[in-house]
Amino acid sequence: CWTPEDWLALGKAEGSPDQKPIPAKALLPTDNSTSSEDTKSSCLEYSWHLVGVLDYSRDKCQYLVQKVHQVSDEEGNPILNEGHKNRVNPLLPGTEHWVPRIRLLFFAEDPRVFVERIQFALRLRENTEALLFYHLSVDCMPIWKGTPSLDTHSLQYMKKALSTPGLSIEKCIGDLEKEVKLEYYRTMNCMTFDKVVMSNSEEFSHITQPKKDPEHLPQKGEPASIFSKALCTNPIHLNLSVVTFCG
Repeated sequence: CWTPEDWLALGKAEGSPDQKPIPAKALLPTDNSTSSEDTKSSCLEYSWHLVGVLDYSRDKCQYLVQKVHQVSDEEGNPILNEGHKNRVNPLLPGTEHWVPRIRLLFFAEDPRVFVERIQFALRLRENTEALLFYHLSVDCMPIWKGTPSLDTHSLQYMKKALSTPGLSIEKCIGDLEKEVKLEYYRTMNCMTFDKVVMSNSEEFSHITQPKKDPEHLPQKGEPASIFSKALCTNPIHLNLSVVTFCG
């Protein structure tokens, strides 16, 4: 895997302090008059352009590129300027843009690997958006009055598990109790939501349910320090299996 410094090093000649542009293709606004500041608009039309890579910003994690002047034939196919095959096409002034790596294809890299990386990013984005929509739907559900409340015995058991010698968290018990109750009601809503979605799959075809990872259920007789360590060192994400066990 090449670093930005490795790519920029291709534009440096031995004994010369100048940084030459690295040939590449970048996904940029089609209109050359569009400035780099206006690229956040959703109405812009984008296409792949020949560019020269000039620099890299670690703060932005983006490459600075500039469009290359390109001459096309009657069919729209790009040709080299004036037939000079050994001459580098000049850069177009005022067409500099900062672009992320996923929108930049270096001529020196394998285009098949580049396409695979884009496909992976698109699938990951679709999955992330689907999960965000799912969790937002659950979070927007009201707490039903008929939802059984968290068992008092279970709550006392968890408090007892937290009272391990050497830990002074009395001040946090109240906040932890509120968070446990909130997560409990959210879990109940989540179970109801999943049941409705699965029983009406056609109506809720736009809902993607997250995959359930196998979870470890503590066996009877395991020391309470397991719960104490988990609740005190990690964000609280209580599920029904833990509540059932503690009850």
